[in-house]
Amino acid sequence: MRVSELTKETKKLEVVYKTTSGTFPVLVEYRTQAVTLSFLKELAQAQGADRIVYQLTQVVKSWDLLDDEDKIIPVNAEAIEAAGVPVYLLNSILGAIADDRLIGDEAKNA
Repeated sequence: MRVSELTKETKKLEVVYKTTSGTFPVLVEYRTQAVTLSFLKELAQAQGADRIVYQLTQVVKSWDLLDDEDKIIPVNAEAIEAAGVPVYLLNSILGAIADDRLIGDEAKNA
């Protein structure tokens, strides 16, 4: 198997973001094998909000998150900041992906 093929593997996941006004589903397609040694080195260099955005842009391939003009927000730092995507939402997406990976690993071991 070529490593380049492995790192292109993706999985779709519905993340349910909960707020005081309701729940909002976000369909995410993420790279299941995005965490590489270079990813970890770059992540170690990032701090604060840059760390969250770096993880998200490297792991999430696509999502159905819309801006106020009903256009999909590109998964890149500039677009995420320009659209004012809440940090709690970004963290919820990363957490759901981490949970999904753990559940997948546990299912393999069962």
